[in-house]
Amino acid sequence: MNAAGFETLCLPADGALFARLARLLIDRHGDALADCDLLIPVMAHAPALRSALLAEAGHALFMPRMLTPSLLAARWMGDAPVDPHPRRLLRLVAQLRQRAWLGDADPWSAAQELLELADALAALPAPPDENALQQGFERAHGLADSAALSLEARLVHAVWHSDCTGTPGHARAVTQALMRAAGAARRPLIHLSAVEEPPPAWLELHAACVPVLHVQATRALADTSVTRVLHAAWPSGSPPGSTPAPSRDDALALASRVRLIGAQSLEQEAQCAASCIAGWLSEGRRNIALVALDREAARRARALLERRQVLLADETGWKLSTTRAAATVDALLQCFASDGYHRDLLDLLRSPHVAGTLDRDAHAQAIAVIDDWVVRRNHVDGLHALLTDAGREFAGRPAGRLIDALSQAFALMPTHNAPASFRVERLLAALDALGARAALALDAAGSQVVNLLEQLRADSSGVALDLSFADWRKWLNSEFEQALFRDSAIDSPVVLTPLAATRLRHFDAVYVIGADSRHLAPARLRGALGHEGLRRELGLPDSQVAARQLRDDLAGLIACSDETVFSWQTQRNGEANLPGVDLQRLDLVLQRAGLPSAVRAAPALADPPALPALVVSSKPVLDPGRVPSRLTASGLADLIACPYRYYARHVLGLGAGDEVEDAMGKGSVGELVHRVLHDFHVAHPRLGDVAPPALVDALRAQIAAAFDGAIARNFQEHAWADRLHDRADAYVTWAVRREADGWLFDSGEARRARLLDLPDGAALSLEGRIDRIDRTADGDIALLDYKLRSAERVRKTLQADDVQLAFYTLLEGGAVSEAAYLALEEEAPVAFLQDDPPAAARALQALVSELFPALRDGAGLPAHGDEAACRHCDMRGLCRKDWLS
Repeated sequence: MNAAGFETLCLPADGALFARLARLLIDRHGDALADCDLLIPVMAHAPALRSALLAEAGHALFMPRMLTPSLLAARWMGDAPVDPHPRRLLRLVAQLRQRAWLGDADPWSAAQELLELADALAALPAPPDENALQQGFERAHGLADSAALSLEARLVHAVWHSDCTGTPGHARAVTQALMRAAGAARRPLIHLSAVEEPPPAWLELHAACVPVLHVQATRALADTSVTRVLHAAWPSGSPPGSTPAPSRDDALALASRVRLIGAQSLEQEAQCAASCIAGWLSEGRRNIALVALDREAARRARALLERRQVLLADETGWKLSTTRAAATVDALLQCFASDGYHRDLLDLLRSPHVAGTLDRDAHAQAIAVIDDWVVRRNHVDGLHALLTDAGREFAGRPAGRLIDALSQAFALMPTHNAPASFRVERLLAALDALGARAALALDAAGSQVVNLLEQLRADSSGVALDLSFADWRKWLNSEFEQALFRDSAIDSPVVLTPLAATRLRHFDAVYVIGADSRHLAPARLRGALGHEGLRRELGLPDSQVAARQLRDDLAGLIACSDETVFSWQTQRNGEANLPGVDLQRLDLVLQRAGLPSAVRAAPALADPPALPALVVSSKPVLDPGRVPSRLTASGLADLIACPYRYYARHVLGLGAGDEVEDAMGKGSVGELVHRVLHDFHVAHPRLGDVAPPALVDALRAQIAAAFDGAIARNFQEHAWADRLHDRADAYVTWAVRREADGWLFDSGEARRARLLDLPDGAALSLEGRIDRIDRTADGDIALLDYKLRSAERVRKTLQADDVQLAFYTLLEGGAVSEAAYLALEEEAPVAFLQDDPPAAARALQALVSELFPALRDGAGLPAHGDEAACRHCDMRGLCRKDWLS
């Protein structure tokens, strides 16, 4: 030790580091090692270091007290006040808004940058003053006498000074705790550093009280076959190209331990990772790391390993915002923000945490009932209508209890600007009203969500900043993004870990997934205040330091592992995707040594297992008891267009369910038009008794009333209403002329049923609803069917094998002398008359009397629809027609 009690010692950063350190400590301290404190970067190093100490001693040994700097700081923070990050952020945003220093810049991102800079300055031994900060800005940006830069310097200095003189943030509180620990030190200290940087100030302060040994793991000192190649590829402390090329033998030694694999797709890369790790386990390796550079590929590899019953101990953690528990909170907020938009509403109700006091069966029943109500009422959004109408309809039922819980929850949510702590408190109360807080507490991730909300309520208290719902939600989402969820219950020989966490750790094998140029690269520093030039002026790490640390991490990973595999996807979105720049340099160094490229293609994906032979049946035969006894016009149309579609829809009862329409489709508009015309003619059965302008006004009033609710939900429905308003004159003109020709309105939306006796003795009930029935004074009957289609499309419908008008004529019976389609998608209505409706009805009756006895007699129902019938058929695929053809 020197006179100051501080000694720095550099050891090679390779696989033998812990053995060398153990030998050094035992030689120096012997049995007195138990009286020392040993600070290590992370506690994951402790088992390996203990094993090395026991191996070197050769006998039982009292171990030194092992701590990390964060654990040491936690011991000395005690009850010292700490200004939590949420409170600091809210206060700073309030200041930025009040002073309007940054103009139109986003105060949230600016405040976050200022806090990050202040926290980084907290670790510096002597952070610069305001003038030095301003000069640093000017040097970094190449400007002078800039008022804007002076403002930025003052802002950074103000935040840093507030942190120094007021209640410190967490970063400064940790530094102060380490200083207090140094001032009270009574035991010799050994400090192991995995990062090549100057020792911190608190460590030098230790040396005033006790002897301090600062052990620096240095890559440049490592001298093995593998590390010589790594030095050539990634020079440490020397410019590129100054390191001599490695020998072929050294290159062979590295090539035997490192593989570079390019995959064509995410699935191929994940399959390769899973197969490789499973192979290592079968070889008996029990210390394996999966380094997740590409989180998406890592998730897929993890799923494939779990399918093989291989669990992973996750050291990286998942963002709390991605858990199902956090999704429940987000669904509640989204439902409130969207005013009960139907998809958001159902997402919230389907959460298992929102069941309240309902059991699983009652919860499922309530969801089904509310889902059906939403579709039936076409409830797009509107919390008030939902909570009022549905609550009244479902009173006393499980669905009613769920609606009541929603009513209580949403009544608690503030609709005005309010402080963050008040909003979080109300959010917790809303979760209580839904019975969700108790359900979340029973889940590992859910309990962390509840704890985070309770902590945010406490941390944000006392900040007089009223936030809108949108701003508060942005703040809350950022806190959830920063929080991590870790499942510590899994103990596995395979760990999922980030690259930085592998420093100085030995692994039997390592698989680095996602090592492309986008993921295997230093993080880029972005932002208006975090300029790289400024960071260099302030003595803070910049991208060059991050790039050097990345190379050190890669070199340490390879040097300390028996085998390392790097993989990446060679194609992304149809474009070439290169491996990381550092891997490209490593491959070039190997090629300079006379070896072929180390890049290999990933094994091809295995072909999926052959499917068992399908029993093709596209021509079902019905048992006599399953032949339907009811028939509608649409059912008959299905039977004629494609018998199999009739079988699937009307015998099996299959078909797509109704959905809520955000915007009205043509079918819904057609229903409204039918209702408008029916109500208009019922109100004015004799048009000649009223002046045409009054009739037009009455029709337009009917249109406005019919579309009032739709327009209230979606203003764009004005387009449909305006089109109908524009055609009201033409329709009234057509209707008055038709009445003058002798056709008088008789009834509309008329339901009809007729029992048809069949030749085999059975009966078939024909059922339908006729849009409009007109009569003459002589008793002649006309059937009209409204079509919200163009005249050309209606003409083609009538020319095809159409049965609707003939079916209605057969239903009505009597003296039907006219049956027509009325095309309404024209400037004026156009009628298309059917030739000889009675003859068409008789032909249809003969066809039906032949078809249904044949079905009872075993006739098949083949899928013989033409392309027009199949194009929009929702049974396409079920019939297998496309595969058979």
